[in-house]
Amino acid sequence: MKKYILFPLFAVAVMCFSSCHSQKGRMDDLKDFVEKIQEEGKDYTLDQWKEANERFQKLLDKINSYEDLTKEELEEMAKLQGQYAATVFKNSGKSIMEQMQKAGVALDSLEEGFEEGMIESQELE
Repeated sequence: MKKYILFPLFAVAVMCFSSCHSQKGRMDDLKDFVEKIQEEGKDYTLDQWKEANERFQKLLDKINSYEDLTKEELEEMAKLQGQYAATVFKNSGKSIMEQMQKAGVALDSLEEGFEEGMIESQELE
């Protein structure tokens, strides 16, 4: 009698484990990519950032194609998007500033133009 009870319980446990594993696997590619960018991104050129952004978007599109994402998966995806954005901003900003310095653009003018742009955008709202 115990065999008849244990076998279905074992089967249910195996299905639950495989289900949890496959859902976790859906975020693994994105997580691995973000970790790679965090490690290697400081040395990227603008072209490498362009390629990285395209790859990141493809990974997001793949995850967004799943219609059964859990709340935890959505939260993890948002967290990874934030980490990626921070890494891009931190590292590609350095490349942009170096390019601008080479072109002879004064940083003061950049700051002034940025402030004017922010004021104009607020006025339009």
